[in-house]
Amino acid sequence: MLRPTTVRLPDDFLKELHKFIKDMKLDKSAYLREILRKGFEEDKCERLLSRYQTGELSAAEICKMLGVSPWEFFDLLRKKNMSLNVSLEDFLDSGKLA
Repeated sequence: MLRPTTVRLPDDFLKELHKFIKDMKLDKSAYLREILRKGFEEDKCERLLSRYQTGELSAAEICKMLGVSPWEFFDLLRKKNMSLNVSLEDFLDSGKLA
């Protein structure tokens, strides 16, 4: 179900937005929902990856929160030029788990 909400935007941004929507012959509401969703997903990903890099969240937690596989998670790290949050000790200790 779609529910209305109100957002306050600066005049200059609103004018630019309206002009773009008109020039591209887009449905205003559909376009705003689409870019809001895209922006939210991108921001969510960046914030969660930042918490992963500081050690607040594990790779498994990130995968669950983003709804991605470990391989997709590794690809996200690569695209963001980030490294795995794993120390040499963690890697060496992982052999004991097998």
